[in-house]
Parts: sequence; C-alpha cells; structure tokens
Amino acid sequence: MRENPVKRRLAAGETVIGSWLSFSDALAAEAMASAGWDWLLVDMEHGPIPLGDAAAIVTALRATDVVPFVRPAWNASSQIQPALDLGCSGIIVPVVNDAADARKVVQDARFPPLGERSRGGIRTPLAFRTDAMTYFERANDEIVVLVQVETATAVRNVREILAVEGIDGVFLGPNDLAASIGKRWPDVWEHDDGYMAMVRTVADEARSAGKVAGFLARDAAMAKRVAELGFRFIGVSGDGNFVIGAAKRALDDTRAALK
Repeated sequence: MRENPVKRRLAAGETVIGSWLSFSDALAAEAMASAGWDWLLVDMEHGPIPLGDAAAIVTALRATDVVPFVRPAWNASSQIQPALDLGCSGIIVPVVNDAADARKVVQDARFPPLGERSRGGIRTPLAFRTDAMTYFERANDEIVVLVQVETATAVRNVREILAVEGIDGVFLGPNDLAASIGKRWPDVWEHDDGYMAMVRTVADEARSAGKVAGFLARDAAMAKRVAELGFRFIGVSGDGNFVIGAAKRALDDTRAALK
C-alpha cells in the first residue's frame, strides 16, 4: 500500500511545506504540483470545488510526488467521508471549537475501532495502490487528520481538542481567528499582543501534546516566523494569489517598460 511521506516526516519532527488549491481544475493543480510542494490542499470549503472536480484534482496529484490533502466544506459526515473517498492522504476539517467537535471528526474520518467511517468506494484502493481490505486495515495509520482552530473559543479549548485520540494535530486559521476577536487580518500579525499570544498558545500546546500544529502563511517571511514558533505543517498562500500576483507584476512591469 502506498505510504504517506508527509505523515512520516511529521512523525520524525520535520517541517513540511504546502499550498492551497482553489481553482476547480486538474491541470492547474498539476501545474502547482510541478513546483515541488510537499503537499497541496484541495479547498472544498472556500474554493469552491465540487466533488467531481475534486476527484479529478486528487487523481492528477496522485500522478506526482505531491501528497494530496482535502479540506471538506464542513465538519459533517456528508462532507468528510466523501472527501476521504477521493483517495487523499489527509484532511483539514473546519468548524472545530471543542473536544466534542473533534470527536465528531474522528467518528467520520477514522475506521473502527477509532471511528465509524464507512467502508466502500473505488477510488481509495486505486489511489493507495492496494486492495479494499488492506486500505481499510491501514488507512487510520496513513491518513493525516488535522482540525482547524480558528476562533478564540477553539484556542481556549485547544488542549482538550489535541487530547482526542485520532486527531493528529491542529491547523490554525489566522484570518478567521482575527475575525473572531473583531480584528483585521493581517494587521494583527506581530502587532497585536493578544492575537500573537493565541498563536503561540496553539503551537505550544501542540508541541506539549506531541502533535502537529499547522498554519497558512501569506509569504515566506511569515512562514519563517511561524516555523520559529513551532508550526511544522506550513501552507504558503495559494494558486489564486499566485496567479493574481504574477499577472499584476507582469502587467505593471510591461506598462512601466512601455512608458
């Protein structure tokens, strides 16, 4: 069965770097993968990417060395189980504010005895290059399950969230965390002591629990800072921002050159 190199690198204490996919197109995802990211996440919460397109994207990523993750649209069985059945190697689940929410994720994301994920589907054994029963027996060990901490309430409960068996770690949503305390993003970054204390709390609690902390950084400088704080599953921007940013720079450079 195909192994998950990201999970093994995280277990070894390494840092892995990925990015966000918001375009509903397999070719665009394959182009992103060619850059050499460790992982790429198919965003079905804010993409928005429908299930059929997400399946094509995960299949395209499986032809590369990049490990595919999916963010389902909500913390619900109807979203989590279909996302996993695409054949991804990890999920990041939104809307987790306490241990009860985290246990709900485990129920939907893990096969028995940890959870109640249903067996079935064609894509998972194909994606993992194995048979259906081997996938069932080993999926709990290969799939990374992260839950989002994106509110002040979730930060207060992060220790209990991390203590839930079957949760590999937490992923801090910096923009929504700022929104939950009525602040603007990215204005709070390195300028608001209360906000930065919450960021440090998430990283420190994950380290104490022996689990992973993730973060979506805007750029390399922010990625360096969050790595210093202890985050090891680090996302950097996303396909939409890269396209818009590169297009804007090319247009500005051309206009300047033609003056």
